[in-house]
Amino acid sequence: MSTTQKPIGSGAANAPGQDARKTDSTTVAEEMDSFDRDLHGEDRAGQHGGASEIRSYTAYDVKELHEAMPDFDNGELKRIPVLAHGERLEQGATYLDLTDLDRGPFVGHGSNVSQDPHRYVPKAHCDYELWNKLTGKTASE
Repeated sequence: MSTTQKPIGSGAANAPGQDARKTDSTTVAEEMDSFDRDLHGEDRAGQHGGASEIRSYTAYDVKELHEAMPDFDNGELKRIPVLAHGERLEQGATYLDLTDLDRGPFVGHGSNVSQDPHRYVPKAHCDYELWNKLTGKTASE
């Protein structure tokens, strides 16, 4: 940290009995915030901060899925969320890969990232009837 001399202003702030520090454009709180940012930076990097908005699209948006999933009509395909490529899977959450339905549901890890050719559907963002149809479960199971 370098120290710089602050110029002496003119006017009432330099009058006898006046505190020259009150004329500075940066306050003590602003200086502390700056130092705090320098010391701690991204102190929560890599930590899960709770529920956050995920970037996604729908199975309807992928024309190959129309052919691969003929049992689903357009309305159902529009209700199937698919993680956008580059999105990190939530630790402990359940997913289904639309490009490998035979694999079945699996538990995501924080180190997994959605990328080609995978099309991950998060169970938490899919209604249960649609999830059951995707996984092949019947109403009696």
